[in-house]
Amino acid sequence: MSAPSSGNPAERPAFGLPGRIQSPNSTPRTLALVGLGDGGAAVARDVAREGHERLDVHVLAKSASADALAAIQAGGGDLHRDLMRADMIFLVACRGDDASLAPVVSRIAHSRSHPVTALYIVPPGEAAEMAEDETLRTLRSGVEMLVVVSDRSYVPAMIHALAA
Repeated sequence: MSAPSSGNPAERPAFGLPGRIQSPNSTPRTLALVGLGDGGAAVARDVAREGHERLDVHVLAKSASADALAAIQAGGGDLHRDLMRADMIFLVACRGDDASLAPVVSRIAHSRSHPVTALYIVPPGEAAEMAEDETLRTLRSGVEMLVVVSDRSYVPAMIHALAA
């Protein structure tokens, strides 16, 4: 049995995130967050304002033009580059958002064997109507993990924890 710690900070190990192996065994993760539709775009913009060093944020709102879609599919632009270098890729959309570009983003990620996680935000009182939501069906079809949350503050908190 060891003696109790005196509480001196110099005696405590300097750990970062709980459960994370410290350097040199661990390298920081690079994240990509893609906001889909109007609601997902707003969440992505809020997260971008926090200025995480290893986070690339992209917005593919309902107004995404056919040219933007063609550029994504052809492998051009920053989105393609950022998806190729990201360790973790997240899509974020709110109930009712246009998530039609989700399969395109997923195909790019899957071409490099990168799994994709979708964060789907549904207000607390609307959970019963989820089964009929086209956004949910579109997201579910192209991702490895789907996280359903009722509070949009979950997204920046999760990104902050993972990007630390």
